[in-house]
Amino acid sequence: MLCAKLQEREIRRLIGLPPEGQRTVEGLSTLDQLEDGCLYFINEDVTDAWRESLAVLEDCMVIAPKGSALAGDWGKCLVLEADDPRAAITRVLAFIRAEGRHPNLTAERRVANGALISPLSVIEGAVEIDDGVIVDPFCVIGPDVRIGKGTIIRSGARLFPRVVIGEQSVVGPNTVVGHDGYGYVRDESRNKARMPHLGGVEIGSHVDLGTLTTVQAGTILPTVIEDYAKIDDHVHVGHNVRVARNASVTCGTVIAGHAVIETEAWVGINSSIREGRRVGSYALVGMDVSVQENLPDKGVARAPRATIGVRTDDDFSAIGFRRH
Repeated sequence: MLCAKLQEREIRRLIGLPPEGQRTVEGLSTLDQLEDGCLYFINEDVTDAWRESLAVLEDCMVIAPKGSALAGDWGKCLVLEADDPRAAITRVLAFIRAEGRHPNLTAERRVANGALISPLSVIEGAVEIDDGVIVDPFCVIGPDVRIGKGTIIRSGARLFPRVVIGEQSVVGPNTVVGHDGYGYVRDESRNKARMPHLGGVEIGSHVDLGTLTTVQAGTILPTVIEDYAKIDDHVHVGHNVRVARNASVTCGTVIAGHAVIETEAWVGINSSIREGRRVGSYALVGMDVSVQENLPDKGVARAPRATIGVRTDDDFSAIGFRRH
């Protein structure tokens, strides 16, 4: 859950409804992590399964498409209808960020005496940095960041707010963790407006992040990289991705938002994982594969091999292929 206490009348005002009502929620969550007292949104046609799951919760609200309130019994869940629920939740997230409604991860600045931090790095605001942490020159960290014992932050790395890193992990040179993900909605003028990403990033212990890798913040819940996961150079990890324990992701891979790489999976060089897809435990994704569908546990995906031939011309002055 993204903790952020909100009043019903505030939510109604933000999404263009009359500011009324007495209900209060304690934060926002998603349909795959249901909790009492939360605000949810559904951007597609409401299914019976979603409605029935929300109906059993206490003190929750859901922003849903027009006509959803008549879809069936919602129990104690209050339905707020909107033309574009995703744009509506974006306005709520922007309000939370602007008003500082989500509590910080770190209450005060605490840098252990045993941490080795270069004077050429910038440590902003309230952070928690444990013993044995090494921060190389030209890093920018925080505010609202936690770094566990023995973790190494290599030169030029940037850790944005709401990033948590466990113990004995390594963040490679010029790697960026926790910036807003690539998510947009249409504003009132039908122009693209960025969707705030407040979920942050949770990185476990004994994790390696390579050089020039990017890990985007989650929208409502965090992007997660679990213990012992190994991520190579030039890898992009999209918002709300989960890379499970001991998974390996090699260089040049692009993992789109909400995808999952399960335990001990191997993802080969220059691969791409489509948004929301799952690569199963112990699965193997070969070089240059584009994963468009879920890959089962122990599954194997291979890309077509290149056709190898011999040049039939002798014009070695040409740059690349000859024109035909």
